[in-house]
Amino acid sequence: MASEDLALNPEWRERIAKIGKQNFVREEMLRLGFLDETLKDSVRAQIKAYLDSAYPRLAELRKDLAEIRRQIGSVDDIDALLKEVRQRRIERVKKERQDRKLRKAEEQSKRRAALAEENRRAPRFLGHGVSAHLNFEGGDTTRLAARGLPVAETLEQLAELMQLDPSKLLWLSYERAAATVDHYIRFEIPKRSGGRRLISSPKPKMRHAQSWVSENILNLLAPSKYAMAFRPATSIVDNATPHLNAPIVVKLDLKDFFPSTTFPRVRGYFEYLGFNPGVATVLALICTDAPRVKVTLDGKLNFVAMGERGLPQGACTSPALANLIASPLDARLAGLCDALEPRWKYTRYADDLTFSSSEASADVGRLLKAVNVIVVDEGFEVNSKKTAVMRAPGRQVVTGLLVGDTIRLSRQDLRKLRAFLHRCDKEGLSAVSGAIGKDALSVARGHLAYLKMVMPDHAASLKKRYHWL
Repeated sequence: MASEDLALNPEWRERIAKIGKQNFVREEMLRLGFLDETLKDSVRAQIKAYLDSAYPRLAELRKDLAEIRRQIGSVDDIDALLKEVRQRRIERVKKERQDRKLRKAEEQSKRRAALAEENRRAPRFLGHGVSAHLNFEGGDTTRLAARGLPVAETLEQLAELMQLDPSKLLWLSYERAAATVDHYIRFEIPKRSGGRRLISSPKPKMRHAQSWVSENILNLLAPSKYAMAFRPATSIVDNATPHLNAPIVVKLDLKDFFPSTTFPRVRGYFEYLGFNPGVATVLALICTDAPRVKVTLDGKLNFVAMGERGLPQGACTSPALANLIASPLDARLAGLCDALEPRWKYTRYADDLTFSSSEASADVGRLLKAVNVIVVDEGFEVNSKKTAVMRAPGRQVVTGLLVGDTIRLSRQDLRKLRAFLHRCDKEGLSAVSGAIGKDALSVARGHLAYLKMVMPDHAASLKKRYHWL
């Protein structure tokens, strides 16, 4: 074999190295004409064309194979080479994974930014049970303008009017069944009639938002003329005056007046004013809340909602909203009084409903039955335990004042006031202040101002008697 290699034409040897032995034989057979008798010219041409195109690629592959063999031959440790290849593959996979994480994080960041921007304008969810009508389209800006009310069509616009960041307004209005933060300070005070009353006093940020609603919306609207509470220049005296000299005075009490004014009713009222459902929802969430209890879960203090959202007693928006939303109730009750024969007079002081008739023969049973139907139909409930029918010449009391031919305080209230003033005069204001834990002078002046509103002549004589007042 070695002698044949030495005798072989050097050009042939080079050719065989390039195209391979079998291809070289075919090429020589074609050149020498051995395939002329078995192949047609066209087939010969195709074979030649194929070989001409294949030889360059084959040469490249042989060159690459030779390089690979050279590299393998130069490697002493195959295991080390395989380890390096695996390490490179692991690094490549890690880099691809990191790239995917970076792309995913970037996409999530973009989605969060888009969602945040959407929430600034028109959030799609503000909590369970309150988001069904969260649509920031529609509304009636013409109606708002006619009432002199601010026009806001998005949460961002409303936040700008309130001088709040939209995220802060979202935080204040979001409904949470359980939250680690409560927007109210809650405490109880004794009721005059017994029991305890829950007071929910808003914290500064919530108070800021509610104050804006009061000043820019609620204070620009007038309740019905029959509502005597929570209105400028009106008092319990104005509530009692229409019922002077009445043979019959009937008093009823609405049960849970503020809580009965629920979130859907408040939202519906803001929509009635002209705000779109989305803005009306945010305003209603600012003005309502559910009573909450403190519960420790997993070592963390939570404030858990107990019951339905309604007007919190202690919020500056609650009195005006209760009056305004009760306007249809007032209109229907006043209409009933005009329709009955003999006619009745009607006033409402917060949750106290007072009716009086100038005829002693007026049908009280018919009145009470009709009133109860209307009250229930308007979403309230009569507290039957506090219903009172007062006939002259017996004692008749309207919002704590005696009504007859004049309006006056009861003898018991007057005695208490005189006794307190006498104690301050004898013991000294400092001693009484220490005993009652309050500023005695402020308490005395408060009682005197109340007396002046009801019985100004009597108040003047007491002030003259106690010069320190």
